[in-house]
Amino acid sequence: MSTTQHAENRAWAFRAIEELQAFLNDCDFEGDIEEEQLSLERKWKELRDNKYRVVFLGAFNVGKSALINAFLGDEYLPTVLEECTTKITHIVQAEAMKAVLGLSVSATDDEFRALSGLIDACNMGATVARGETGNDLVIAYASSAAKDLLKSLRPLVTISADEDYPMLKSLRGKVDEIYVYLPTSLLEEDIALVDSPGVHSIAETNEKIAHEIIPDSHLIVCMIESQNAGNEQNREFIEQIVKHRHRKIFFVINKSDQLNKDEIDPLGHRGPAKDLLRSLEGIVDSPDIFFVSALYALVSAQLSNYHLQLPDIEYNNKIKIPWAVQSELLQCEEPTKGVASYLMIQSNLAALKTRLLDYLYKENREGAILESVCRVVSARAWAYARPLQMKLDMVRDNPRLDELTRTREDLTERLNDLRSQARNIQEMFQILSAGGSWGDVDCAGYERLVADAFDDKAIEEQVLKPLRQWLASKDNINKAKRASYAPLASEIQRVVDAFVQRTLDRLLGEAHSAQLRTLEAMGVLAEDVSPVPEDLARVSRGPIGAIRAGMAGSYFAFLASGAVLGAVAGAVVWSVLIARPDVQIMLDRAPQCLQFLDARLGAGAGAVLGGILGLLLRGMTSTGVRREKLSRIVREKVSQLLSHGGKSEVGTAFLSARDQLRDGMAQCRTTFAENVRMAFDKAISSLTLDMDTVRAEEDEIRQRQEDVIARLEPKILAMTELGEKAHDIVEVNAPRETAAEFGA
Repeated sequence: MSTTQHAENRAWAFRAIEELQAFLNDCDFEGDIEEEQLSLERKWKELRDNKYRVVFLGAFNVGKSALINAFLGDEYLPTVLEECTTKITHIVQAEAMKAVLGLSVSATDDEFRALSGLIDACNMGATVARGETGNDLVIAYASSAAKDLLKSLRPLVTISADEDYPMLKSLRGKVDEIYVYLPTSLLEEDIALVDSPGVHSIAETNEKIAHEIIPDSHLIVCMIESQNAGNEQNREFIEQIVKHRHRKIFFVINKSDQLNKDEIDPLGHRGPAKDLLRSLEGIVDSPDIFFVSALYALVSAQLSNYHLQLPDIEYNNKIKIPWAVQSELLQCEEPTKGVASYLMIQSNLAALKTRLLDYLYKENREGAILESVCRVVSARAWAYARPLQMKLDMVRDNPRLDELTRTREDLTERLNDLRSQARNIQEMFQILSAGGSWGDVDCAGYERLVADAFDDKAIEEQVLKPLRQWLASKDNINKAKRASYAPLASEIQRVVDAFVQRTLDRLLGEAHSAQLRTLEAMGVLAEDVSPVPEDLARVSRGPIGAIRAGMAGSYFAFLASGAVLGAVAGAVVWSVLIARPDVQIMLDRAPQCLQFLDARLGAGAGAVLGGILGLLLRGMTSTGVRREKLSRIVREKVSQLLSHGGKSEVGTAFLSARDQLRDGMAQCRTTFAENVRMAFDKAISSLTLDMDTVRAEEDEIRQRQEDVIARLEPKILAMTELGEKAHDIVEVNAPRETAAEFGA
């Protein structure tokens, strides 16, 4: 993992904790808000305050402070022999430069004034104040210049401070540790460099470092003298660190600029590294060994930030640049940067720093702060997401919704079946009542039944034939004549009414059969079908009218016919007679008034005679003529009553029995069909209402479901992404664990 990637991950971890804290106030959070808030705050502070502690150990003048200065890019810590560090010094990144003196006992007012006076005398704009704990003293600087910190530390940490600054002697005795805060980007935000006091050998490291600083550290940088790399005195101490403290050690052989190239061999085949490997045999397997020039690295940094110029190093006999290289560097476009780059490469500091960060960020599994925080972030994210997911699963798996869906589907199927049944039954009744084929059965239909009942053959057999038989009786005719033919009208009425009633009964029977079959097909729905009133198909018989007038007309007809025929015959006969010679002679002798008689006289005489003869003939043939005439009148009356209709004597129109039955049966069909339709409509409406009720509840639940899903899914996704991202950061260099192992 690169330094940049680690910084990005660390910044992400801060945001992740804040996002988790924000979720604690979410309406869907389930848990102890106060407890979770405290836990996340502790992790946030841990990430902010806790550091990867890198402890530098080594003998006097081995270059610990110089190497730390090289890491920092400037001379913040005293480095010359007489100024070697005597106090444990922690260096961390901060927004402003300050130094905090951790005292074992609170400083007296005199000690406080002495330090304040010294700081004021340095004229660097710094101030001294007591810390929040009461035992600490805080030196705050106006600028971040390295020389200002250096001036402040010399009276406090150097060996010669007792002689040079006696007024601070009692205060120095109370100083346990010093915490230096620097606003520099060269030091990672989550790394603390710990400079330890110089000793004659590593084995002489003081108790506080051995028992407090080292166990609380993440990495030990052990500075080794190249001439003393195989010192056996260090073996036991290193074994304590590696095997008992379980801490990683980097071995740094400083002042590599003073070694020959053949002596610089990190693999340990020759030179100081070979001696070091021999002394570490059985303690450290494959140790990390680095050859570094802290001097070159520091000078390179000071050249880069223009705290030094090229002339400053020309007379430094510790810096050796081959003449050919120096000439080439001085001729480049920016000689200062060129020399700085050359010295940094020769220092090998970049390799040490890269390996240091790589170990802290990737291999330091047990004590890694970012890993620890990300483990908590992942665990809490999964823990927060789990109830949301359970709630989401419950919302998606809603038994009531499944029940409603099944009910709606069942109602839909029933509704479709009912509509299909309605179409089939209505079609069946239409065929039964109007005619057609239904299965293997041919149905005549009401209209055809009416037509068949009133055809000529049926009327002849059932109406006219009985009436002719009645007329065949001479007594019936005589009685009818004497009573102005009222008995005949009554007989016609009786026979016609009986015929119509029989026809009506048969038609109603057919209608009842069709309706019954329809109701049987409807099943329970038949209960909602209103019965068709039997009087819906009825016949109002038309008037028979007077029969006597018809009979009187026959006498007048005979009289008129006889007169006409007599007139014609008289005219012919007179014409013949008048033409005879003897008749002419007689006429000549007749009186003058008779001479003018012509055929008109014969016609008139013939008409009178013919009329008398016609009446005599009507009387002679009265019985036969009367029967024939009555038969014709009966046929006409029956035809009007049953088939054609007509007008009464007062001019009122009336329908025939056939037309009335046809219309009545049509009305029966229409009424029953409407009742059937209404029954199906009622059942369909009831099912539709039930389905609408179910669908409304289903839609309401689905809407609530969609609302909850829309609310929960982004939160689950956010928590899942947090958990996965944190998991990936933790496991970036290790086999990937399952979400369940990680708290999911």
